[in-house]
Amino acid sequence: MDSFAPRDGDPAKIPDFVEGMVYSPSEGVMMTGKYASREEAKKKGNKINNVGWWFKPWFYQYAQTALKKGEFVEYIPTREYYHRHTSSLYWEGKLILPFGDQFWFRFLFGWLMPPKVSLLKATQGEAIRNYYHEMHVIQDMLVPLYKVGDALEWVDREMEVYPLWLCPHKLFKQPVKIMISPEPGFEYEMRQGDTEDAQMYTDVGIYYAPGPVLRGEVFDGVEAVRKMEQWLIENHGYQPQYAVSELDERSFWRMFDADLYEHCRRKYKAVGTFMSIYYKSKKGRKTEKEVREAEQAHLETAYAEED
Repeated sequence: MDSFAPRDGDPAKIPDFVEGMVYSPSEGVMMTGKYASREEAKKKGNKINNVGWWFKPWFYQYAQTALKKGEFVEYIPTREYYHRHTSSLYWEGKLILPFGDQFWFRFLFGWLMPPKVSLLKATQGEAIRNYYHEMHVIQDMLVPLYKVGDALEWVDREMEVYPLWLCPHKLFKQPVKIMISPEPGFEYEMRQGDTEDAQMYTDVGIYYAPGPVLRGEVFDGVEAVRKMEQWLIENHGYQPQYAVSELDERSFWRMFDADLYEHCRRKYKAVGTFMSIYYKSKKGRKTEKEVREAEQAHLETAYAEED
């Protein structure tokens, strides 16, 4: 928290970039960055690291070396920094190509990375898709900063996935109720990182095969995701909607605020024409007729409650 949310609130101490990676229950690396001029980077004694070259070590593994050699400073070209996880797909590349992080592969074939995700999905059979759903985790948890420790302990206990990605971000208070919002009364608590107009949150990224799966033990991926979503609801957290959701519709709208969303859908006659976000994020295929019937039932219930 101190690396990007100074206790004295001094704006000069707030970095332009911040990222964390947790490698085990007791090891993690926090990286902070600030924009630098080309002239500064080229000063004598400064190290410029072109991480974008295809033969370079995968970034998450390179960052892990800080655990042994301690804190260090280097300069990375901006575009290459933006794409630091592209070639390895964060750490998913290790599962797709187990030997992909070895030097001989990077040197000879690293320029082919990353594999196109849409192509991988198109060539997957139903059995592989189900396996990924049940034995693999690709989820994000958006949680208040002060609850990140609890979230990490929960993931270790229920999923045992490493590495984990930490990406702090602000969640701003809006004059109207939108889908996601800070905790009520956060501005009175003023915890570390919070301001009067925004609460500091953190994205905890969970992308990999869980420990039990890697050890050949029993793991119920569907139930794990269901527990994760319940934990998020209880802790005022959110689940990005690119990920598979196991929530029923009632629970889904406990996580998100539907008031303004439903108002807009009715106002612009979207109901019955466009899918609700709940159905878009739900696993499985539904016909348009099934979606229309489900949405109509939901709309009739809403009107009944208003009456």
